[in-house]
Amino acid sequence: MSIRTKTKYLRAHLGVGIPGEALLLRLTSNGLILQRSVDDLRDRFTKHHYVVLENLFEPTLLSEIQRHVGRARWTSSTFEGLDHDHIFAGTEFTLDEPVTCKLLSFLLNNPEFLKIIRTITGYPEISEFSGRVYRMEPGPQHHLSWHNDIDDKEKRKVGFSMNLSTNIFRGGTFELRDRVTLAPLAQVNNTGFGDALLFRISSALQHRVTAVLDNVPKTACAGWFRATGKNFFAELGTQMRADNDASRAKIQARVGT
Repeated sequence: MSIRTKTKYLRAHLGVGIPGEALLLRLTSNGLILQRSVDDLRDRFTKHHYVVLENLFEPTLLSEIQRHVGRARWTSSTFEGLDHDHIFAGTEFTLDEPVTCKLLSFLLNNPEFLKIIRTITGYPEISEFSGRVYRMEPGPQHHLSWHNDIDDKEKRKVGFSMNLSTNIFRGGTFELRDRVTLAPLAQVNNTGFGDALLFRISSALQHRVTAVLDNVPKTACAGWFRATGKNFFAELGTQMRADNDASRAKIQARVGT
């Protein structure tokens, strides 16, 4: 089954979109496609603190990413932190494959796309995206408890989670709640292949991901849109120049000897 066919199947059977619906926003190998205003997305994010961007990547990009993910190595990861007065914890498999992570960073730091993210979320100070690819296997061994993702150094403003699972998984639900009252604010089963969830990061909110059920794992690209003032492409250029200088120095050293 092709990537395009799988995407249509997931949407038709899980109710996460209508096959053939008008394209709003898409990242492609040639840049950003924006068909109409994102006012509705901005209004939804303002009111509900989250929004789903359907069909964010073109099928050829998803196919390329899935090809790398399918043959990559995974590292078992455990992490914990302090969220106000309680400790949160999580476990997962983290992708150990730099090509995929660099490709995703390259795409999600597209300047025009960042501009759209600022418009939707109302955070004009957002400057970059940083993230990873993770997998949650079915069962209790992988989990992510209630937390808010706030980090003064990281300056995270908006969370991001794009589904990279080509097969249908159960569980792995994103839940959002009020930190003080514990009132539930959202439950999102982001099972549309290539769909991306944006959610607000705030000291007034907490979120978690429930355990995955049955026998199909959940794979996703997750991260944050941050207000660090850094520019991904400027830093990439600096790193490339440094690498070129190092390579040139090595060649000169060999020639000199």
